[in-house]
Amino acid sequence: MKPGVHAVRYAEKWPFMLLDTIGWQSVDSPEYSNDGTRRSDAGHVIFQYTLRGEGQLEYDGQLHRLTKGNAFLVDIPSPHRYSYPADGEEQPWEFVWLNAKGEDATRYWKQLIATHGPVLTLPEQGPAMTRFWTLYQAMSAGQDQGQVPDIADISTLLYHFVLSLLVPPRAVRSHDDKPPLVEQAKQYMREHYARALSLADIADNCGISRAYLCRLFQRHEGLSPLDYIQQRRIEAAVTLLRGSDLPVQDIGRRCGFDSPSYFGKMFKAYVGLSPRAFRAARHEYPFDHLTLK
Repeated sequence: MKPGVHAVRYAEKWPFMLLDTIGWQSVDSPEYSNDGTRRSDAGHVIFQYTLRGEGQLEYDGQLHRLTKGNAFLVDIPSPHRYSYPADGEEQPWEFVWLNAKGEDATRYWKQLIATHGPVLTLPEQGPAMTRFWTLYQAMSAGQDQGQVPDIADISTLLYHFVLSLLVPPRAVRSHDDKPPLVEQAKQYMREHYARALSLADIADNCGISRAYLCRLFQRHEGLSPLDYIQQRRIEAAVTLLRGSDLPVQDIGRRCGFDSPSYFGKMFKAYVGLSPRAFRAARHEYPFDHLTLK
């Protein structure tokens, strides 16, 4: 692969996220500056990742340095400016970027910025950048050979890339990365979710303090132990609601909920409707089992 800029123009509207341009370039002049309040391509979003050198992003009044491994996310229009710094000492800023459009693009960027802020750090060999390069290669190889890239294929690769940004880091960890104590706690909770487990019960089973259990679990799973067991209880409740005629109140108790009202509240928080409504809405919700992440 080699540096370049590749663009797509669409003859008709498509109901999904679309790639507008994707590029790989270097700049070394302070004249390189993009003001997000003055651009004409409203409705577009931008991802830009630094390979070498340094740039800067002014976002909502705050200045961010952009060095190797830093990416920024902005939508257009918004109060931002990204530029080559005046004190760049003639070292080129090398980066890759993409510009996307569509309702999905705008919605995903707003969610990403709300979650991570406008700047995030990504490993060069991580899932997001691996998928970026797959997309770049698909565009550059096709256009270099005089071929028209397939719109659906390119959009599929774009979705794969964006989803790798949206997925929490814990979801891309391998099983081997997790300490045995985390797996021990998870196994204990899966086996005993029907009991009124406390943090002390789980920590005692693992031989560690409650505080250490929470720190360890949050670091490697991205949620608290009690949130994890709550998910397993709701999953079990869904299975029983679909696969048995047991009264809803009995199902709640079998899944570790002593209070029927609390069971209903938590079930609705995770599934979107009450246990009784879910049981009655088989056509709208035809699944028999549910996995919560």
